[in-house]
Amino acid sequence: MKTSRILAIGTASALLLVAAPAAAMADDVVRSGDYTVPAGKTISGDLVVKNGTVTIHGHVTGDVRQSGSGGVVVGARGDVDGNVSESGSGGVSISGEVDGNVAEKHSGGIRITGDVDGNVSEYDAGAVIVERSGEVDGNVTERGINSLHVHGSVDGNATETGSGNLIAFRTAEIDGNVIERDAGHLVTYRGADIEGDISEGGAGSRIRR
Repeated sequence: MKTSRILAIGTASALLLVAAPAAAMADDVVRSGDYTVPAGKTISGDLVVKNGTVTIHGHVTGDVRQSGSGGVVVGARGDVDGNVSESGSGGVSISGEVDGNVAEKHSGGIRITGDVDGNVSEYDAGAVIVERSGEVDGNVTERGINSLHVHGSVDGNATETGSGNLIAFRTAEIDGNVIERDAGHLVTYRGADIEGDISEGGAGSRIRR
């Protein structure tokens, strides 16, 4: 093979290697207003939505970020291989699967009826509810003025550090610790399966029902 041909092939290969990361990012989706990922569709990158509700019935292989008015809905058939964050006035509802962390950074709440493989955190005024069908493989934390309700399964710790209550209902299964650290009460119902320690360290009371 001639030297010029070898150099040409080498140059083309180098350009492909340099272009590969750019191509990998080319599928990121940024939208304003309501946006839906229908069943059967895959977004191979991050999904960023401003001032609208993002609804996922399909598959996202990156992070989902929502800001402004609106919220995040992961339907029963929806799947996110990344983190989900909401920093606007809406909430987060997870009925499908999230293979990452879920964070609500503003006044909306978080409701989980599906599966979350990471941590769940609420930083402001919204409540966090893990329904009976909900499963969280990490920790669940509510840091604001609302409450944390656990009806389902939490493999990590359940913590409430704001003024709201922490309630473990009779169907709750919590493998880690249950901790309340502010003015709210820590309430555990008979039948709740808690493997770790139970601690009320704030102005509230420890209540057994």
